[in-house]
Amino acid sequence: MPERSIDFSLTQAEAGEGTETLYENVCTLYTEPELCFNYATNEELKDWGFTEGCFTCFLLDKKDVIIQVITAYQYEEGATSAYNADVEYLNNNDYGSQLNIKKIGESSALFKKKQSDGTTYNLLFLKNKLFIAISAKYKVDKTDNMAHITGLAEKLSDKIK
Repeated sequence: MPERSIDFSLTQAEAGEGTETLYENVCTLYTEPELCFNYATNEELKDWGFTEGCFTCFLLDKKDVIIQVITAYQYEEGATSAYNADVEYLNNNDYGSQLNIKKIGESSALFKKKQSDGTTYNLLFLKNKLFIAISAKYKVDKTDNMAHITGLAEKLSDKIK
């Protein structure tokens, strides 16, 4: 398995018709020593063996925003620690209710939160040494939104051997 998280991110074509790439960024603790996430400090990332993160933002049909974050770790225990910390963070910080979904990868969780300007879904999953999060804000709450975000996650999971 390649170590680079960017190797697994969905391309615009893989994300589907009507999707436009807004930005893509790849970072490491070496290139950005102050890097941290909502749920983890810089020191925790170092302890967990963080090697690289790929952040991509898509615009779907000119209105819905989808962000994929793929982080690679040196070992599975580090990726598991990051995944568990993020699930705990979302549970404890008003990111919505956790929904039941078919398991993606080794572990997965999906959160849904209705807001005044749309509905946000946060899907997290863990596979091998990769921790992946997809966040989608849909302007209109439709029944196929959940299938859309889980479909994106399944495409990502299928790319990881």
